Amino acid sequence: MISNMISYENMGKNDKLINKILENRSISYKEAERLLCKLGFELEVCGSHHVFRKKGYFKNISIKKRKQLLPYQLRDLKEVLRDHGY
Repeated sequence: MISNMISYENMGKNDKLINKILENRSISYKEAERLLCKLGFELEVCGSHHVFRKKGYFKNISIKKRKQLLPYQLRDLKEVLRDHGY
């Protein structure tokens, strides 16, 4: 149990965030934006929707700017992570 805590402490911010998503724990819009940009997505704002696009990736990710992501948005992020090898 101690070794798990130590390895978790040595993880970077992005690794911790990825683990939160894979464990179905809610994240904020800002965290999602940071992660998607880190994965190479570009943000386009269309009214209240924030659309993340990546050249060569088949799906656009649309997220409304709210305090916490909705469950379907978390599922979309999880799919993106799987497609990127996480």
